[in-house]
Amino acid sequence: MKEVEEKKLSLIEHLLELRACLIKAFIGWVIASVIAYFLADHIIDLLLKPLMKAIPQQNYVFFRTFPEVFASYLKLSIITGFIFGSPYIFYQLWSFIAPGLYPHEQKWVKTAVFLTSFAFILGDLLAYFFFLPFILKFLYSFGEKFLVFKPFLKDYISFCLRFFLIIGAVFQIPSFMVLLNRLEIVNYEGFKKFRPYAILLAFFISAILTGGGDPFNQIILAIPLTLLYETGIILIRLFKTLK
Repeated sequence: MKEVEEKKLSLIEHLLELRACLIKAFIGWVIASVIAYFLADHIIDLLLKPLMKAIPQQNYVFFRTFPEVFASYLKLSIITGFIFGSPYIFYQLWSFIAPGLYPHEQKWVKTAVFLTSFAFILGDLLAYFFFLPFILKFLYSFGEKFLVFKPFLKDYISFCLRFFLIIGAVFQIPSFMVLLNRLEIVNYEGFKKFRPYAILLAFFISAILTGGGDPFNQIILAIPLTLLYETGIILIRLFKTLK
């Protein structure tokens, strides 16, 4: 009976710690979103540049209703706030995981936070400078001969933000692998055996994200995805040797 009560107390303590970390992460997200809202005009200008580059004759974007513009600004601020605040948000999440690690492993939490944030931001930078202009041009090519393209602000902002979140999430592969390993769901040997399939999956994902057009762009994306998988294996190996 005493052991059951101790387990319940331990579970409650973990839940309280999780709640505290989530509250801190949420506050950081809100602050970053407020900052992003005041920078919304500049962020929209940046997002429109790939569109203008892909379709030079397109000089304007449109809106259907007046509230639509405000809703787009709000959505942009929230998502961009998450991207801006990702280092702090990831730090809070890793802080919750850290107590379950060995003392010598806890030293790597800061490194893990840096790698997680760096991978997220690096993925979005690659998406903005390389993949987004190509995908916009590729998708536009299907209707440019017989259709008139009329981009709406709400639709374009939603498309860009969804694309950046997907790329940022994909670049979290090493962190996700380490988490699966720490939870003892997949071991080091299992990830090594899955390596050939991971490479094929990387090319499959890159084909989807780049529209399946230019093989060169597929390779540019597939190589970082493969390297991310290898990075995950190296990190798991590193944690394993620290035990």
